[in-house]
Amino acid sequence: MKRSIVFIALCLVASVSFAQDIPPGAVMLGERRVDFHADHDVISVGSYEGWFKDIVVWVERNNIEMFNLVVTYGNGEKERFDTRLVFDEGTRSRVLHLEGGKRHIRNMAFAFKTVGSWTEGRARVVVYGIR
Repeated sequence: MKRSIVFIALCLVASVSFAQDIPPGAVMLGERRVDFHADHDVISVGSYEGWFKDIVVWVERNNIEMFNLVVTYGNGEKERFDTRLVFDEGTRSRVLHLEGGKRHIRNMAFAFKTVGSWTEGRARVVVYGIR
């Protein structure tokens, strides 16, 4: 019984610490698991109808280097973030401000390469929108 209570308490602490790193009011827009070679990928937001002023990128399970994030808005316009972000597992980007006020996001494309260990598995990239 004591072990169960300790386990539940540890799970709650872990979930709270993860949630504290995500800005308040953030909504998960999409995610992608990335492979072990340099590549290009797209995270489709889908039918989510929200409007956002900022985005944040979170990386789990392995280390990656992300290049040139391109956000495509609902009206087809594109905004390019010429970045070279290096993420350690469990870290997030700074808040990336979207030009033009609150925008509807269609998808986000990015180039990447995994810089972590093969033994850690594929990295998970999650993008959050902030209203």
